[in-house]
Amino acid sequence: MNPILCVVLVGPENAANVGFAARTMACYGLSDLRIVGSPGIAADGAARKTGKAVPETLDGARYFASLADAIADCTLACGFTRRTREPSQRIEDLDEAARAWRGRAGTGIAALVFGRESQGLFREETLLLTQLVRIPLVSETLSLNVSHALAIGLYAFTTASPNTAVAPRVEVATDSASFSSAPAHAVSLTPNPDSTQAGSPDAFPTQGESAKVIEDLLANLDAKGFFKGGKQEAQREYARLLWQRLQPNRRELDFLAGLLRSLGPRG
Repeated sequence: MNPILCVVLVGPENAANVGFAARTMACYGLSDLRIVGSPGIAADGAARKTGKAVPETLDGARYFASLADAIADCTLACGFTRRTREPSQRIEDLDEAARAWRGRAGTGIAALVFGRESQGLFREETLLLTQLVRIPLVSETLSLNVSHALAIGLYAFTTASPNTAVAPRVEVATDSASFSSAPAHAVSLTPNPDSTQAGSPDAFPTQGESAKVIEDLLANLDAKGFFKGGKQEAQREYARLLWQRLQPNRRELDFLAGLLRSLGPRG
């Protein structure tokens, strides 16, 4: 299975930007557009006007209730932001992130995640991602329009491999019937001919699989009274931050899940 790229827009506020983003995706042969919140925004007249050349991408946009749901089937999720919300979080320049992705042994879907036009990604959302990515600018007071940032990001990631081919988009099962799941295609990118295959223990788990282990761990620790005092939420957030840094592969995740089971049942 070759890595596939998808684009996730979190809480887009301007429908025209959604159309521009869809048009940018089409320039790189992509059509897997996922939108968190903002129901129906891809069908808005402003989005149809700016994305009139790619109505199929807008028609195929899928809506999710949360960022966690949108990236559940992804093995890599890169959040684009100008700065970290938490000082101890790591943030990489775009070229560094693209190089790391090129040499990464994981396979599956890689998500490029972009936040709201006015506020970007919220702090709790950044902790759901594999890594944070920054496009270097001359000043942190400046920012790019989401479609411009997307164009730069897609160029960096798609040129990470000389080989591209069209592959079917992987469908995501959701619990809500209101989420669309229209068929589409995405560009399949092979960063390394020797990349570990999806079934290998050294491949990377999906974000959904990884999230389940950390959520089980937090629930177990909470039931055993590990989180104490008035800073319980901050302690949980710190645990999520450490988990984000760890980025375990499937073999490591299975081992950690085994350690969790050895702690015994919750409560």
